[in-house]
Amino acid sequence: MSYNVTLNGPGPWGFRLQGGKDFNMPLTISRITPGSKAAQSHMNQGDLVVAIDGVNTDGMTHLEAQNKIKSASYNLSLTLQKYVEIKKILKHSLIFFWMFITAPALTRAPVHSYTPGKADPSCRPPWVTDDSFSQKFAPGKTTTSVTKHTLPRGAPAPSPASISAYSSPSIPASSQTPAVARGTIQRAERFPASNRTPLCGHCNSIIRGPFLVAMGRSWHPEEFNCAYCKTSLADVCFVEEQNSVYCERCYEQFFAPTCARCHTKIMGEVMHALRQTWHTTCFVCAACKKPFGNSLFHMEDGEPYCEKDYIALFSTKCHGCDFPVEAGDKFIEALGHTWHDTCFICAVCHVNLEGQPFYSKKDKPLCKKHAHAINV
Repeated sequence: MSYNVTLNGPGPWGFRLQGGKDFNMPLTISRITPGSKAAQSHMNQGDLVVAIDGVNTDGMTHLEAQNKIKSASYNLSLTLQKYVEIKKILKHSLIFFWMFITAPALTRAPVHSYTPGKADPSCRPPWVTDDSFSQKFAPGKTTTSVTKHTLPRGAPAPSPASISAYSSPSIPASSQTPAVARGTIQRAERFPASNRTPLCGHCNSIIRGPFLVAMGRSWHPEEFNCAYCKTSLADVCFVEEQNSVYCERCYEQFFAPTCARCHTKIMGEVMHALRQTWHTTCFVCAACKKPFGNSLFHMEDGEPYCEKDYIALFSTKCHGCDFPVEAGDKFIEALGHTWHDTCFICAVCHVNLEGQPFYSKKDKPLCKKHAHAINV
C-alpha cells in the first residue's frame, strides 16, 4: 500500500536514495538522518519511491531522481511504498554513493549539487555494468547464499538409495534433521549393536549389528562411503552435497568455491558478494578490517567499507547544522567548510547569504550590515 509524504521546505530533506534505472534497481530510501524532516515525517529506510512531486520514478536514473528532488521549489511531495510490501522484489542491499565536490572562490558563495562522475566503461563497477547483478540479493537477508553446483566429471550420479536417504516421502517430517549450511563438515556417530534394528539409509535393509548415525539416518558402517572415491566415511569427516556424501578431499576438489581474498578453498559457510565468493572472515571492511557478517556495506574506489567507517571517511557534514550533506542536497563551500545552502546564514541576523557578498569573523559568516559586530 502506497502512502504520501509532504516535506516542508526548504531542504535539506534528511534522506538518501539508492537505485535507479541505471543501477537496475527501484529507487528506494537507503538512509534517514535522525531528527531530520524525513524522520519527522515517519519515512522508513527501504521504502520504495513510487513518485516524486507526482512524477512516476519507474524510468528515472539515480541522477534524474536527485535532480527532481533538488528542483523542488519549496515543499517536496513523495509517494512511497512500505518496505515490508516490496522486500520480495528488491534484489540488492548494497548502497552506493558517489560524491564529487569542486571548490568555489570564497568571495561569493555559489551553489553546487552532486553529480555522478563519468568513468571509463572498463572501470565501471560490476553493479553498473552487469544487468543481473542487482537481482541477486534482498534487503534484510544475509549476504550469503547457496549456489547449485553440478557433479564433477567422472563422479557417479546419486543413486536412488542415496536420494531416498534424504528425501524419502515415507520418512516422517518430525524425524528429519534440520538442514545444515552447504559445505558444513559433519561426522557420523557410532552405535553398538542393540535390540534396536534400524533400516540402513543406503540399502534400506535392517541393521543387525553396530551402525552409524548421520544426517538423521542409520547406516551399515561398510556402506557409508564417499560417492566419488568410495573411501569409508565411518570414522572421518564428510560433507553432504547434492543428495550424496563426499570425503573432505573430494568435496574440496570438485565442489568447494575459492575465496577471492586468500585464494584457498572454502569449506563451510560461503559469503557471496561483488560477484565473488569469500570466507566470511575474509570479506572485511577496508578500514577497520572487521568482517561484515550480515551487515550492509558501502563501496568507495572499489573497496568495501562498513557503515561507520564510510561515514567517518567519506561523508560530508554541514558546518552549520552538523547533519550530513545528502545526495541531491544543494550545498555551498565557503570559509574552508561545506554548508547546506539554507545553513549558510549571517551569524547575527540569520539572513541567507547564498550568492551574496559576506564577511567572516571567528570562522562565522556575517552579512555586510553586521560585518563589524562585536558579539559573535
